[in-house]
Amino acid sequence: MSIALLPFKVLLILIDIAITIITFGWVKPLLALFKKTPVRSIPVNDGIESHRVAPAYKNNLLTKPSNGATTLYEMADKAFAANAGKACMKSRKYLGMKSIKPPVKHFDDSVITLSYEEVGAKVSKFGAALRQEGLVSAPDVASLDAMTTPCSLAIFENTCAEWMISAMGAFSQSIVVTTIYATLGMDAVVSAIQDGTISAIVCNKKDVKKVLSRSVDMKTLKTIIYTSDCVADSDTYDFGVVPKGVKVVSFEDFIEFGDVKAFPPTPPKPSSMAVLMYTSGSTGKPKGVVITHEQVVSCAASAAIALGMNKDDVYLGYLPLAHILELMAEIGAIQIGCTICYADPKTLTAKGSYPKGALEVYSPTAMAGVPKIWDVIKKGAEAKVANMKPVAKFLVNTAFEWRTFAINHGFDTPLFKALVFKKFSNLVGGNLRIALSGGGPLNNEVQVFIRTCFGVPFVQGYGLTETNAGLTIQDTSDLRSGIAGAPIPSVEVKLLSVPDISDKAGLPYLNTDKFDVEGNKIHGRGEILVKGPSVSLGYYMLQDKTDEVYDKDGFFHTGDIGQFMEDGSVRIVDRVKNLVKLKGGEYIAIENMEMTYGNSKFVDAIAGGICCYGDGDMDRPIALLQLSEPNTMAWAKENNVSGDFATVKETKELYNAVMDDMKAEHKKGGLSHLEKLVAICFLTDPWTPENGCLTAANKLQRRAVIEMFSKEFEATKAKGIF
Repeated sequence: MSIALLPFKVLLILIDIAITIITFGWVKPLLALFKKTPVRSIPVNDGIESHRVAPAYKNNLLTKPSNGATTLYEMADKAFAANAGKACMKSRKYLGMKSIKPPVKHFDDSVITLSYEEVGAKVSKFGAALRQEGLVSAPDVASLDAMTTPCSLAIFENTCAEWMISAMGAFSQSIVVTTIYATLGMDAVVSAIQDGTISAIVCNKKDVKKVLSRSVDMKTLKTIIYTSDCVADSDTYDFGVVPKGVKVVSFEDFIEFGDVKAFPPTPPKPSSMAVLMYTSGSTGKPKGVVITHEQVVSCAASAAIALGMNKDDVYLGYLPLAHILELMAEIGAIQIGCTICYADPKTLTAKGSYPKGALEVYSPTAMAGVPKIWDVIKKGAEAKVANMKPVAKFLVNTAFEWRTFAINHGFDTPLFKALVFKKFSNLVGGNLRIALSGGGPLNNEVQVFIRTCFGVPFVQGYGLTETNAGLTIQDTSDLRSGIAGAPIPSVEVKLLSVPDISDKAGLPYLNTDKFDVEGNKIHGRGEILVKGPSVSLGYYMLQDKTDEVYDKDGFFHTGDIGQFMEDGSVRIVDRVKNLVKLKGGEYIAIENMEMTYGNSKFVDAIAGGICCYGDGDMDRPIALLQLSEPNTMAWAKENNVSGDFATVKETKELYNAVMDDMKAEHKKGGLSHLEKLVAICFLTDPWTPENGCLTAANKLQRRAVIEMFSKEFEATKAKGIF
C-alpha cells in the first residue's frame, strides 16, 4: 500500500467507527466482555475429562425432534401436515446447453415450486407404486445381513427434487433406500443391485440405456424409473432393446400409477433400516453403511438444534444426495419446514448457468459445502479483487482487514458493509445467514475469508457416513478457526490414547494431556471415538470390517486424532492411518499438507487442486498441482514474463515464484520442516470424478492421479530422493 493512501485508510476506519458508535454497534461487544466463555461439552463421568457430551444432554442423549417423530416417514408426514401450503421444493426448468463459449446450462426464467402438500401427495403415490411393482417392507429390526427380499429401492441420480420424493416415498412403505453416487459408474450400480436383491432403481433418462446394457448382470432388476432432471424437452434418448420382464417408466407416469387406497403407507419401525449408503470409494470398493430410521431422525434433530435453522430458511440443495452430508441437511430442512432449492455445483453462478446462477435466482439463507466449494468461492472473489483498479483494490483490502478485526471483536463495519461487502454478498444471493462446511478439514484462511466476505456465521461440522454426518458442529458464535465443534446432542465423544503417534514436538497423543503442542489448555488428546442413537449399525455384509471400527462398548473409532479444547469443543489435529513415513522414519500428514498448500493462489481448486506425495523411498515430499491460468497470467504481467499460458508455464521464473508461494503457505500453515515441498509439477488437465481422479464427493484419488500422470509424477518424485 502506498504511504500516500495511509491517511485515507485511517480516515475511512475512523468514519466507520463513528457510525458504529452512533448506531450503538458497540453495545454487543461491550456486553460480550462480561460474558464467560461458554462450556460447550462436559464430562460424561466425573473425573474423566476426555469423555464428553453436550451439557444439556448428559445421561439423556437426544433421540427425536420436539414433534416426537421416531421414523423418517413420521417426520415427513408431520412436516407435510404442518406446512401444507408452504413451498417445499423449488427447481428450474432446463432448456438445454446455451451456445456460448464455454457452453453452459440454459434454464427458463421461471421457478417450479412444489408445496409441502403437493410433495406429500407425490410421496404417497410413489410409495404405493413401489408396492404395486412388488417391493416389500424391510424387516422391523435392521441387521448387517444380506437382504433376501426386494425391500430396497436403488437411487442412481444427481441431486434433484425427484431424488428426495423417491426416497420419502420408499420410507412411507418401510422400503430401504440404497444410495449410489451418480458418478461412480455402472460397476457400482451392478454391485449394489446384486448385493441388495434390488428390483427397482431410480436413474436419469440419460442413464437408462447404460442400466439396460448391464441388465443381464442384474437378474433381480425389474423396474427402471427415470427422471428428466437436466433433460430438455427436445432431447431424445434411445433406450435400445428393453429385456422381457423389465419395465422402463418415467418418474411422472410412475407416480400416476400409484394407488394409495390399495396400498396405504406401511409405517416403518424406528429400528428398521432406512438407508444403505455406499461410500464414495476413496479407499477401495465402496462399503455400504447400514442406517436405521431412529439413527437418521435423532441426528437430524440434533443438527437442527446445533445450527438454529427455522422454517423461514431457504436451503440450497446442490451437493450429491448420495453423500451423507447433503442427505442429512435436506432431511433436517424438511423436518423443520424449510424450502429446498435444487441446483448443482456447476450452476451456482452465471459462469455455469444461463441467464443467472442458482445463488442469484434462489437467494438462499442457508447452505452447506465441502471445503473445495468454499475454496472455489474464495478464489473467485479474490480474482475479482485482483482485476480491480488500484484505488478500488485498496478500498477492498482495507475493508477486509478492518472487518476481520471487527468480527473477531464482536461488531461489524457499517460503512464498509455498505460500500464493499454488499456486492460480495450478492455473489451468494444476498440473503445468506448461515453457512456450514463439512466433508473434510477446512483451511483456516478460507474460513476467515468467507466469514469476513459475506458477514455470516461460517462454521465447521465434523462427521462421517458412519455417524450420519453428525458428530460435532461448531457453535455459530464461535469465531475460532480450525475448530470442528462441540458434540451434537445425540452423541457422546471420548478420546483414546495413541501412544505410537506423536505431535510436532515428539510427544505422544494421550487422553490425559492437559496442554497441546501450542500450549493451549485442553482436556486430553487421542483418537476420536463416538457412540449414541445417531451412530450407524455398521457395514452391510461386512461383519469383519464392522468389528474393526465398532467396538464392543458401542463406540465407533473414527481414525481421526483430536483434542478437547478448554471450552469442550473438538479440534482435529492428526490421523491415525493417513500418515506417511519418509525414508528417515519420520511421518508427514499428506492431507493436512494438501489443505495448507491448496490455499496458494497458483492452485486451481476448480480443476482439482493439489496432490502431495511422499513414501518410504523419499527424503522429502513433492506435489502435482493444477495451475491456475488467471492467476499465473496476472503474475506474468506483473513480473514482465512474456508469452501465452503454455509458454509462461514452462518458465523457471514461474516455477521459482510458485515454490516461494508454497514456502509462504508452509510457514503460515505451521507445517513441520519435513512437510516442506522440495519439488512441484504443473498440470492443466483437470482432475474430475469422471476421469477417476476425484471421488463423487470431490475427494482426491491420489493413486488415480499418479497413474494418469505417471511420467510427470516419476520425474517430480525423483527430486524428493537425495
